[in-house]
Amino acid sequence: MKILLISDIHGNIESLKEIINNENFDHVYFIGDAVDYGPRPAEVIDKLKEIGADSVLGNHDNAVLYNIDCMCGEDTHWISVYFRENFTKKLLSKKHIDVLQNFKTNISTEIEGFGKTLITHGSPSSPLYGYLYPWLEDEKIISMLKRTLRLNETKSTKLEYNLYIVGHTHFQFMKKINNSLLINPGSAGEPRDGDNRAAYALINTENGSVELKRIKYDINKVIKDLEDLMIPEPYMSHLKYMFVNGKILKRNG
Repeated sequence: MKILLISDIHGNIESLKEIINNENFDHVYFIGDAVDYGPRPAEVIDKLKEIGADSVLGNHDNAVLYNIDCMCGEDTHWISVYFRENFTKKLLSKKHIDVLQNFKTNISTEIEGFGKTLITHGSPSSPLYGYLYPWLEDEKIISMLKRTLRLNETKSTKLEYNLYIVGHTHFQFMKKINNSLLINPGSAGEPRDGDNRAAYALINTENGSVELKRIKYDINKVIKDLEDLMIPEPYMSHLKYMFVNGKILKRNG
């Protein structure tokens, strides 16, 4: 079985279609954040439903659903709040909200050849908001991979799952932590690691492999769709920079 891992599409239907059209897969796990920043969140949600993706809730999906703050990083928070209130919410119908409401907080499953698996947007300790970056010390990562901290296991490094799949950071990586494997497929719609190509991952249960993959897509079409929304400055310049350059433009930069 080939399992496609996609995260953080953020309204970018062009990157999502490019991935789907160029991969053979049997199942899809979506690791959250279908909306915000990108111009076509409705089409993204429709496509995820069409391909039968098992989806977890991202912090931006949650913000749209419950009209609360996304709690994202300060460098993009101001853009997120403005875009969500003025564009994302207006671009979604009730049927799209209904789909988002069926997204899970996390998915606990068994993947053949990989064992007990937990899929969540942020981290097991903070499903919506926990940032698991690859450069964190192992001790910090281990603490974030624990869903509950028992007093008698404060210093324990034993992890509950064999495989952890997360998103949220927009950084693609794979890391071995003790006897567990941690995978972040990166952002399919808005990478922030300096590579503007759509990021995703593919698990092959037949040979036990995991591939971290990138693919080019029509970024100019995404920019055109953003321009058609008549987004004012300075929001448009910052959004365009993120999609074109695959990284965040500092607000005062």
